[in-house]
Amino acid sequence: MAQIDVDNVLQVKRLFDERVDAARRTLADSAALRAMPPCADDPVSKDAVVVFQPKVDVLRKTHSDYVNELVEARNRLAKAVEEYGLTEDENAASFSGSSGLQYRGPHVTR
Repeated sequence: MAQIDVDNVLQVKRLFDERVDAARRTLADSAALRAMPPCADDPVSKDAVVVFQPKVDVLRKTHSDYVNELVEARNRLAKAVEEYGLTEDENAASFSGSSGLQYRGPHVTR
């Protein structure tokens, strides 16, 4: 497992930004499943909706909870970036592989 530190926190935060965006898109794409219609106008299809809709709802809720966890983790990383005194301008340097990022102490006023 990789350790998150001052040298890679911007890269990790950016990865979490991407994961949050992708997970939110997936959740939005599944919005039509909130009220799944029967496949046909027959008794079996109508009964299937009653059986499957709660399962779909649980899957969507689980994914929504996952999105919330990703957002919380990303927000904690953003806070770490702020406390390290790093800026988003340094983000480009962190992706280019240069080790130009320097820890300048906490960016917190006490």
